[in-house]
Amino acid sequence: MAKTKRNVRAKAKSMVGAAKQKAQEVQAKLRQEQLLHKTLTPKKTTTKKEKSAAKHKKLLKRFAETRKEHKEEVARKNREKTKVIGDLKPLRDALPSLQDMYKLVRIKQKDTTEQTMLPAPETQLSANEKIRKKRKEIVNRVKSFEKLIKDKNFKKNPREVIAAHVRNKYQAMEDENDEESGSPFK
Repeated sequence: MAKTKRNVRAKAKSMVGAAKQKAQEVQAKLRQEQLLHKTLTPKKTTTKKEKSAAKHKKLLKRFAETRKEHKEEVARKNREKTKVIGDLKPLRDALPSLQDMYKLVRIKQKDTTEQTMLPAPETQLSANEKIRKKRKEIVNRVKSFEKLIKDKNFKKNPREVIAAHVRNKYQAMEDENDEESGSPFK
């Protein structure tokens, strides 16, 4: 009986081995068919020089496209700036200058009881001065945010701190408006 069990086991092992081998053969055939579909077109071999030349052409084409887009954008901006107006010199000569207008306003204010002065018009800032001014504003904002984040009260209850800030700011704006209008009531 022991011999028959061994024979059965041996047959079972050989059957399993044969099934595995058939499965592998089927998978190999499938792989070959898939590869055949991919390799039906002959592959073109390119040299290193050809590849680098193709990359160079692609890069030059990209540069040309960006240069063209930049030129189109500049032309579009110029077209937006220029409008069909004609000569503005007679119109400019007919209008009084801003300085003259401010002088007239100041004279009228001196005659009346109000002694509030209009601020002189701000002089035009150069591009670098504008950049410096913006940079200072941004740095000040960042410093104030850093200070706020480090604040103990803000860490404990941020909503309450923000609400208090908004109330104070609103109150200050109301006080400024009251002072400007000269109202005795608060």
